[in-house]
Amino acid sequence: MSNRKIVLSLLAFLIVIYSLLRLSFIIINLSSFSLSSPAEFLMVLFAGLRFDLSAIFITNVLIAVILLLPFKFHRKSVKIVITTLFLLGNLPFLLFNVVDVGYYHFTQKRTTADFFGVATMGDDFFNMLPSLLRDYWGLLVTFLILSVGLYKAFQWFLNRRTGKSKWWFAEIVVTIGLTVLLFRGGLQYKPISVLTAARYTSNQNVAAILNTTFTILKTLGKDELKNYNFDKKIPSALTYFNPMHNYANSGVFRRMNVVLIIMESFGKEYTGYFNQGKGYTPFLDSLMQHSLTCTDAYANGKKSIEGIPGIVSGIPALMNTPYISGQYNSNNLSSLPFLLKKYGYTSSFYHGGNNGTMGFENFTKMAGYDHYVGRNEYGDKDYDGTWGVYDEPFFQFFCHELNNQKQPFVATIFSLSSHHPYAIPPQYNSRFKEGEQPIHRAVRYADYALQQYFECAKKQPWYHNTLFVITADHTGPSIVSHYQTRTGIYEVPIVYFAPDDSLLQGQYQNVTQHTDIVPGVLNYLHYPDKFKFFGNSIFDTTVSSCFAVSFLDGTYQLITNNSVTTTDFDTEFHFVLRDAKTVNDSIKASNTLKVFVSLYNRSMIHNKLTEDE
Repeated sequence: MSNRKIVLSLLAFLIVIYSLLRLSFIIINLSSFSLSSPAEFLMVLFAGLRFDLSAIFITNVLIAVILLLPFKFHRKSVKIVITTLFLLGNLPFLLFNVVDVGYYHFTQKRTTADFFGVATMGDDFFNMLPSLLRDYWGLLVTFLILSVGLYKAFQWFLNRRTGKSKWWFAEIVVTIGLTVLLFRGGLQYKPISVLTAARYTSNQNVAAILNTTFTILKTLGKDELKNYNFDKKIPSALTYFNPMHNYANSGVFRRMNVVLIIMESFGKEYTGYFNQGKGYTPFLDSLMQHSLTCTDAYANGKKSIEGIPGIVSGIPALMNTPYISGQYNSNNLSSLPFLLKKYGYTSSFYHGGNNGTMGFENFTKMAGYDHYVGRNEYGDKDYDGTWGVYDEPFFQFFCHELNNQKQPFVATIFSLSSHHPYAIPPQYNSRFKEGEQPIHRAVRYADYALQQYFECAKKQPWYHNTLFVITADHTGPSIVSHYQTRTGIYEVPIVYFAPDDSLLQGQYQNVTQHTDIVPGVLNYLHYPDKFKFFGNSIFDTTVSSCFAVSFLDGTYQLITNNSVTTTDFDTEFHFVLRDAKTVNDSIKASNTLKVFVSLYNRSMIHNKLTEDE
């Protein structure tokens, strides 16, 4: 076969592989997508070819050029080098495509370049590897079969080259030109990007059109924020959102303890309180009956490494790379411990995970916590074999440790047992039954650990002078369609509980988000100083709009009581009413999003997260 035919045949073969991987991705994650008709399904498959061609050409341009050279590759060593280059250019990316078939239901997004930064922080990746291989062995077998097939196919193509070509130079020039053209996605003004997929389908189906090779390549080195100035063109911009807060007139400062409890993956889907009694959290359900429970609350990210900065420091995940592993992670931070330190508060962060996990230990130091307590400080007993200490003993440890802290204190605990591989102590295997998903039993156990913690806390001298805030770092795997939508994947509980405050009960029904927690706590305490934070207090009656922001696949999302607004700021804004009875003020929503992102990006870029511009 001629060199040109070999190259074209090889590219066609790779297109078939990518198409089959997309088909597998869609079928296995079908409940996460909204493919309402065969026509829409075919459109997704067809539109995906544009992104497949972009990925295939850029990862194989070197091999294509080599194969077009007018030489015969007789030597075995030369063939080994060429084959190695081909496999190195394809197998790592195909591996991530295969992994996303099983991993997508956790994150609801294709893997992007931020994975490499997160995976190299601590020993989490290597600790998790045995359990991942055990639970997803089918994907491993698929990848091994794919690898062998790719190797055999390439050898077949390589051995059938003629090595002769009259037009080899022209063919190479055309190949390089096609690579540039296809990686750009055509001759249009701007190259295609991850968010281009939204042109072909709804936001919920974007990941089905994309391939993971494309999302990784397009997000490499793209964690730099844009310096937007939309707010400077909007009259009275700060009426839409103002990051400066002052609750000095709200009352006398309450020197109460504050305990933030962050439950791993505890999305609203798992709580009976929000789902007509169907859930796996009987204790949390009962506690919410005696608390101020936020019924329309949202996380600002989809990963733990995104959730913790959002909750304690008001940093929503509005860029491709998580703040902790990104280029801005040395910025000055605001946080609850930092703001209360001047009033004599001591602070501590407890996480039963292996020290160094996801950079939490370093982040909490930057955020002003006095002490970080992890598995190293707890000891090797009660180790779950993967992540760290089981929740129940660690929560009991946390309860008693607070007796040694000077009051008033700010203490945060982040659970871990409801994280894959969902290990619980062997003695509880018969007590906590399996649910419809593996995580459900772990959620039952974590809820029990939370119950035992409160049983312990009630007996401690600091309990009645403490404000408790309970939330999840992000949502977990879903089987309910509502929680698989672009908004539903962020829905979490946010609960405010004070044992002796009968007024802190009922429901807060407006939209709220993780970054609202610290302003809410400080407002409740009647904090006397002005401070900057990218959230709003749910107790502040002067706030004109309630909203939640998030960022996924290059698109910003603003959720208000009335509507959902999405945009990439390069194309038009898209508005959807939340129900037929509401009236959407699209101008107010778009201006709110513009002002929030502009102020946030500039503050992050210029290291002004703690001070006014």
